[in-house]
Amino acid sequence: SPDRGGDAMPPKKKRGLPPGALHHVERKHFKVLFCGKEFPAGAEETRKALEKHDAVGNCEFRFVACAREQVATEIVDADVAVPLMTKIDETLLAKAPILKLVLQFGVGLEGVDEEACTKRGILLARIPSEKTGNADSTAEMAVFLLLAGLRRVNQLAKSLTDRRLGEPVTVQLKGKTVTIVGWGHIGKEVARRLRAFGCKLQAVRKSEWPKEEWDFLLYDEEVRPLDELRWIKNSDAVVLCCNQTKENMGMINDDFIGHMKPGAVLVNIARGGLFNREHVLRALDDGRLGYLASDVAWQEPVDPTDPLVAHERAYFTPHVGGVTDTSYQTMGAIVAKACASLQADPWMGETCVVGISPELRYLVDEIMIVNANLPAFPGITGPCVDFEQCRKRCRC
Repeated sequence: SPDRGGDAMPPKKKRGLPPGALHHVERKHFKVLFCGKEFPAGAEETRKALEKHDAVGNCEFRFVACAREQVATEIVDADVAVPLMTKIDETLLAKAPILKLVLQFGVGLEGVDEEACTKRGILLARIPSEKTGNADSTAEMAVFLLLAGLRRVNQLAKSLTDRRLGEPVTVQLKGKTVTIVGWGHIGKEVARRLRAFGCKLQAVRKSEWPKEEWDFLLYDEEVRPLDELRWIKNSDAVVLCCNQTKENMGMINDDFIGHMKPGAVLVNIARGGLFNREHVLRALDDGRLGYLASDVAWQEPVDPTDPLVAHERAYFTPHVGGVTDTSYQTMGAIVAKACASLQADPWMGETCVVGISPELRYLVDEIMIVNANLPAFPGITGPCVDFEQCRKRCRC
């Protein structure tokens, strides 16, 4: 129905089953569910891309984008779920008997219960940022937010409103020290862009940083690998590009801010769960933190009247770092391709347990499956030798 955004795709010429197909369940619809109305351009790009694919057998693709409150109802007959900002946990997965793949429209899977997916034989995957232009788009956003913080964007707007010229005095980026927390694809792209500004770059990452990797990962002697948080004390700005995990939830707290140079700028293009909201607000109030510029918040969508969001030295954007024409068109095409390949998979059986058949194997280059070692049957370990088990898509 139009209000749910769910309808079968336009009729297309049918393809027969691929040669060598052993088993395929004939169903009227193969349902792709976007779990939430956030990031609407992602759903639209995926819908358009899916229209270009033919479904195998007597089947039509059905695309649904529903509000978060409707996910528990819509997921019942979904084959693929795109979580967006919706929490996908054991309770929700228990209502999804035919779900085969949870694929994030991007990289963030902190809201998905990986253990529950694995236990139920459901593939869990994300789209690496370097494959789509997402890393480039997010890195550009980091530079924008860094400049917004250094140049005091809120105060500039107020001066314009008050018709005051030549104020406030802001901060030049050249010659300043910027520390990048998280040295993945996005962190590296941020560093590439910041070099042109003539600032001094440092990088911190969680995992061990062997010295033999420095030349490969870093660009010149001004980019230094750091493995201890205490080194951010000399930083004029800190840019968060790291993943959010159970271990680093709330890491931007009094201790972290206490290691920063007083009055430094903090930029967050990672995840809002990294914030300890009360500690950050207190640091802005007492001046320990000079400026906060963030594309993410502890709760999204965030309340614009929240004291931290409305603070005169805080600048928030609505989680749009990766929302660009290039990245969304590319990710929409990848999601559609994954769905079409899964629907056409000649090995897909009656159980929701699926795996990487020859039809799906090439997708490893475009999506990253994070629970690749799914179990065969509960209680069975090691490779199975039963052809019937393999035929029904049990991982071995």
